[in-house]
Amino acid sequence: MADRGSVTRTGRESAAMADRESAAKAFGSDGGSGSSGRGTVAESGGSRTVRHAVIAMVLIGLGAFTVVGAATVFAAESIAKRTALAEAARSAQLMGNVIFKPVMPRLIRGDRTAWARLDEAVQARESEAGVVRVKVWNRQGVVLYSNEHHAIGMSFPLNDDVRKTIDQHASWADLSDLSDEENITEPHGDSRLVEVYVPLDLPSGERLALEVYSTDERVATARKELMGTLVPFSILALLLLLLAQLPVSVQLLRRVSQADAERSRLLSKALTASERERRAIARDLHDGVVQDLAGAGYALAAVRADLPPGTTAAGGMLDRISEVLRGAVGSLRTLMVDIYPPDLTEDGLPQAVELLAERLRREGLTVTTTVDVRAALGPDLAAAAYRCARECVTNILKHAEAGRAWIDLTGDQDRLLVVVTDDGKGPGTALGTTGHLGLQLIGDTASELGGEVTVAERAGGGTEVRTTLPVRS
Repeated sequence: MADRGSVTRTGRESAAMADRESAAKAFGSDGGSGSSGRGTVAESGGSRTVRHAVIAMVLIGLGAFTVVGAATVFAAESIAKRTALAEAARSAQLMGNVIFKPVMPRLIRGDRTAWARLDEAVQARESEAGVVRVKVWNRQGVVLYSNEHHAIGMSFPLNDDVRKTIDQHASWADLSDLSDEENITEPHGDSRLVEVYVPLDLPSGERLALEVYSTDERVATARKELMGTLVPFSILALLLLLLAQLPVSVQLLRRVSQADAERSRLLSKALTASERERRAIARDLHDGVVQDLAGAGYALAAVRADLPPGTTAAGGMLDRISEVLRGAVGSLRTLMVDIYPPDLTEDGLPQAVELLAERLRREGLTVTTTVDVRAALGPDLAAAAYRCARECVTNILKHAEAGRAWIDLTGDQDRLLVVVTDDGKGPGTALGTTGHLGLQLIGDTASELGGEVTVAERAGGGTEVRTTLPVRS
């Protein structure tokens, strides 16, 4: 009966192996249609990457246009203001030297004709240069002249502008809102005017301050001219630069995308070759050594049955040899499952995880497994999850020196999480020092699928390997 059961298990395993080979061919794990599909996905992904990069460049270009445009407007206004104020200062200096400086001594002496002459000159400047108000101050803060006659003779505390003009012989100009105390008589209190102060040195040695208010028409005109030339020129230059760089950038992006697709294709080939070799090794073990050992077991059973009565010692020896052979066949079958796992769909994944746990339990570890996947997993995703768990189990056996291990597979409609934890020596030594090619391949596979693999130290000591994979519908 035992021998017939062994034959039955062997026959079932052969059928299961044949089913797995057929499924592998259907899924393209031999480098056929599956690899082509992944290559197509990689190529379409590369095209999307190029498109996204181009769109990002265009958006960055628009942002640059906005920033440059705003900066150019600010620069144009600043330049226009400085230019207009400098021109207003020169005009006020000319008016002070030509008109006011020769007449002010007579006006101070009370000459009414000098007053009338200044009024006439200021009225001419009102129509020519947009002059709104003119005042002449002395060091005591008295208004000696104003084209608004009621302000003449009024006295105010000297503001810093008049004081600086008289004491430091400084000329300056700025935009003013006429908010100072001495401007309470002005009808333009809500307007922004160009305010200019220039010193007047009289022949007597007295220094006065000429204050001239004019409209900001010069500033507006200068701003309009600069905005009409500087801003379009800057935007056009930036646009030409972007258009000149765009073909080169697109070409570089395509090359990078092609290199990434080639890398993905090579990785896929490496994984496919690894699966092919594993399948070939498992097939050779099953069709060769396992069958030979199983046949030897059948032969020993037949010899044991033909022994004459009373040969107890020989019978016991044959029983022990048969037990060793059955153990060897069982170990080889477990090895074949490790090399080439069973069905990895969502229905077969829990059994595959349990087989990995049994591998640890045979070495004396206490293992807890959790499989709670609430989504339909494709073959690539299920295979990636199993490979990660299998690689972690291998590392635990080789390096961790652990007493407990936990294998958890949980997933929903968005992501699949594979967490393998042990209480061993930790990631510093548990992963060995020889390059970790297995985990590197798993990390590359997870990255290709849009996920990631992280290795960290467990809170209570040991190692935690966490693989996060997106579940795509």
